[in-house]
Amino acid sequence: MDEVTPARHLLSVWNPSYVDDAMDRHLEVLLRWANARRHGRSEEDEVYVWWAKLRSPNRQAPLPHAADVLAIADQVASGVETHLYLTDYSSLYVAHVVEITADDVLQEFPDERDHMPGYYDGHETDFWFRIWDIRRLVAADPPATIEELKRLRNVRYHDRPVSLYGGIVDLPLIVTRSDGARWFADIGALTEGRRWAERDAELKGETERLSAELRDNLLGHEIWDALEPSSRTFLTTAEAVFRARRGDPGFDFSGSALEMTKAVETELNALLFPPLRRLLARAPVTDREVWAGASLLDLGSSVPHQTLGTLRHLLKDEEKIRQPLRSALSHDWRWLEGELPAQLEPILDLRNPAAHERAVGREEMGRLRQSVLGIGCEGLLVRIVRAKLRSRG
Repeated sequence: MDEVTPARHLLSVWNPSYVDDAMDRHLEVLLRWANARRHGRSEEDEVYVWWAKLRSPNRQAPLPHAADVLAIADQVASGVETHLYLTDYSSLYVAHVVEITADDVLQEFPDERDHMPGYYDGHETDFWFRIWDIRRLVAADPPATIEELKRLRNVRYHDRPVSLYGGIVDLPLIVTRSDGARWFADIGALTEGRRWAERDAELKGETERLSAELRDNLLGHEIWDALEPSSRTFLTTAEAVFRARRGDPGFDFSGSALEMTKAVETELNALLFPPLRRLLARAPVTDREVWAGASLLDLGSSVPHQTLGTLRHLLKDEEKIRQPLRSALSHDWRWLEGELPAQLEPILDLRNPAAHERAVGREEMGRLRQSVLGIGCEGLLVRIVRAKLRSRG
């Protein structure tokens, strides 16, 4: 989609009166198929789950915007990453939609029953959404869920930010978001090819508890809320492993270290490229393009996720980026060009794929944790996030 016509997405609420663990039921189905694929018992295109918009027994007429919802199927078919946001007002998830239909999938295609929870039997539906992956954005945190929902614009409610206090009628809502977030575009770089649902299932209960602790007792609400959802996931996973095994002097913390470096990498991508895109969107192509290794990046458009090595190269060695960077990030360019590349050096060593072959000891992991989270010092993440907030005005 272009800048004038943002991609349309959907937002729905799961109703606990039908079943109180709707999200878990769908994730169980998706993870079962993902596990079968991992063990060679299914193909990649068989890994999906159906999510239905159930029709209230008190409503017989079609939804007034049914045609608009179904029209989004054309966007899906054209290859635009399309999302179904799902919430119970306490948590928020985003699903990658690969098909939208008003057909009665349950009745017309009985072979699809293995791709849906059993509780749909006996219920009328408005739509079915075939879901390829599901990511957890906010877990058991109503205030954070409210803040994240505000980033969505309700198309049928004058493009106002989504609010729990008005406009949430005739679900699913049709929504847009100005930042053009692509939650599933960088799966290779960030999840080693696994689905986000598989990744989020690891240490689920512990990471949810640590999310609140990191927010309340270390980083603070302002910084935590401004972190990218991926960064929160990486940090809580790294911290959960570190706390569980820090008493073991022989434990290899390389996996935990990798998670923490991914958080830094994700935040730097979010800091650098959106303001450069806003600044250079209308500039001549020759002024927008830079080489990053073998890839040509258009800084005036959406830039795919870049590694720490590429980011360090752009900041330290790419002359073409200097003036746009100084204009787009006027408060922080001296730090970005001066101190930051050197601060990234020890982290780069851990993010490099070759580093996966060596063990990371407790002391090395402790130093990384201190520098990134800011234990006893100003953390690298806090510095990056504050710069990101300043760039947004």
